[in-house]
Amino acid sequence: MKVAALWSGGKDSCLASYEAISGGYEISTLINYVYKDARGASSSKVSNFLSSVFRWVDGRSPNVVSNLLSVVYKDLSRMIPHEVAPEIIAMQAQAMEIPIVQLEVSWDTCEDQLKSTIRTLQGIDIKGVVYGIDPPYYSLDSSEKLKEYSTFMAHKDWIHRVCDELGIKAIMPLLGKNPEQILTDFVEKGFEAIIVVVDSDLLAEGWLGRKVDHDFLDEVRRLTSEKGIDIGGSAYHTLVTDGPLFKKRLKILQSRKVHRNGYFVLDISKVELAEKVEK
Repeated sequence: MKVAALWSGGKDSCLASYEAISGGYEISTLINYVYKDARGASSSKVSNFLSSVFRWVDGRSPNVVSNLLSVVYKDLSRMIPHEVAPEIIAMQAQAMEIPIVQLEVSWDTCEDQLKSTIRTLQGIDIKGVVYGIDPPYYSLDSSEKLKEYSTFMAHKDWIHRVCDELGIKAIMPLLGKNPEQILTDFVEKGFEAIIVVVDSDLLAEGWLGRKVDHDFLDEVRRLTSEKGIDIGGSAYHTLVTDGPLFKKRLKILQSRKVHRNGYFVLDISKVELAEKVEK
């Protein structure tokens, strides 16, 4: 079955694509959205988008979560951004030799653009979409955890609703895994990534550029145990630079560390595709 994959450039979308391919799907297109208002997004704009998501939860979320949706809207301007230039995402697609569709959208037009793109792809026999969504695995013992869980539940139901309306299959290979397993699988399957964004309230600037490897996994396990930081990455974002899906690797030649809107960001300005290193 030919499918498209929603692609952010990070570990979750990459591993989901890998698992889908391993399960027999053929990823013929990547879909990447560039949020034109991401850096200057107001809480109201993000809230409008999330409101459209939550309207379709249909009561399937636990009542305790549904009653706390107001918590989700608090401090929405602090949602962690991916902050990777679309040109770099396009280079990932080139490295994997998979076509990519990149569309500039706003929070208000995201769903319409997604539907329009998928309808176009259905013309080339796309019958499903791969999403790298993964569930949070922890006890709901704080408002922050309730916020993350309710957002996950609403997002998952929104994905199913959009795919049902389009008559395609929603493929979410990571749903059966917990965040630690996802991170472990990503490393052990031979993927390589670096940290490109961290929440400055939770992690130091020195984490930028750090490789996602076994040492990284040990460190985030410790921080999860000691400080309750989400091992799956709500405090950080990654950029995949190599792995089993890649025919070439991304080599970062120039970057700088900046602080922007409460986040430390690795501002990458020069990248090239390079031959893979034999191991």
